[in-house]
Amino acid sequence: MSKFFFSVFLFLLLILTALLSISFFYEAPLSSAISHNSRLRYFKELIIPKKEAKVVYGFLPYWNINTFSLEKELTHLAFFGLDIGSDGQLLSRSSDGNLEPGYRHLSSEAFLELAEEAKKQNTQVELVLKQFNSRDIATFLANEPAMEKFLTSLDSVLLAYPITGINIDIEYSGEKSPELRQGMTELMRKLRQHLDNKYQSTTLSIDVYASASSDNKGLWDLPELAKYVDYIVVMAYDFHQRSSGQAGPVAPLFSEDQKWGSDINAHLKLFLDQVPREKILLGIPFYGYGWQTDASTARANTYENSGFTVSYKKAKELLNLSRGGTSEDNTWVGVSQIRQGFDEDALSPYITYQQDDHLYTIYYENPQSIAYKLEYARQLDLAGIAIWALGYEDQERELWEVIANGI
Repeated sequence: MSKFFFSVFLFLLLILTALLSISFFYEAPLSSAISHNSRLRYFKELIIPKKEAKVVYGFLPYWNINTFSLEKELTHLAFFGLDIGSDGQLLSRSSDGNLEPGYRHLSSEAFLELAEEAKKQNTQVELVLKQFNSRDIATFLANEPAMEKFLTSLDSVLLAYPITGINIDIEYSGEKSPELRQGMTELMRKLRQHLDNKYQSTTLSIDVYASASSDNKGLWDLPELAKYVDYIVVMAYDFHQRSSGQAGPVAPLFSEDQKWGSDINAHLKLFLDQVPREKILLGIPFYGYGWQTDASTARANTYENSGFTVSYKKAKELLNLSRGGTSEDNTWVGVSQIRQGFDEDALSPYITYQQDDHLYTIYYENPQSIAYKLEYARQLDLAGIAIWALGYEDQERELWEVIANGI
């Protein structure tokens, strides 16, 4: 009988040890920000996020370099950026002979001081190389000598500046073709090989639209690109834009009955079938859009050419006015009837107001909506998040505290 009880005791001890091990190595949330309206039912298995550091990747546009603060949560700082010419040359001067603004700020004392500060807090400093003109993109990707010139031009930058990673932001809106798709993959293959041969531990990432997951003929061949990059940044925003005919969320996490036509969740499901989750960074906006509308409602119709960008900082100023505060400039002069709401379908906040006898609606992101997105990324066990853009937050740490607690 004593042997029996001793065996039971050993068995229970083993179970307790196993439970303690799981508790130590994994961090299962006690309560989820999306537990009450969970729509993650497509999971084929329970994902228990590991207790490991996640990437917090932040894009810093050159126009914000003098106004943003380097936060301790940031793991990667990506300077945006330098333009790629159709011949592969990284452009330093515009057609009028003046220095390109991105190049000018990269060469500035402010950037060098920022890079030194980032190094002290172990934040990686990366460089965004961008190309948005569809004609230039088609010429560049079809020309092998242009790719070689690109690599040579890149060497001059990597040798001159304290850069630890390269981010490729090539956004094409022209006619699709298998040749362009293959050209994009070939560029990334050559770039990966070049970095590995000449530079140690230089990371490589690429930015793609959220819709790339369902576009089998577009520029980005996700399974192939994943072979050559450390991270794929999913630009999970601009679902509604300045030109949209209806006010709506910039980054809807979900969409009940497909009210928005598409949402982040629908695309991420497809990404996970094509890209390892440890290579996916979920793009999170620090901005939104506003429109003149025909009603003071969340989903009102918009007036043509009335759209405008609203940073989190500017949205906070507007809400502050409703509480008797002041604004730093004339953006919100004469506003009245300011009302804040939260779209439960998109999990996004919005503001309606009146100015100069016109009605307006703004959709943006705030700590609550970002907390939902962080929880979503954590439940999916993604590599982390990517923020567009640093400097759009205000001087308070509301958004960063959410990131510190949620990632």
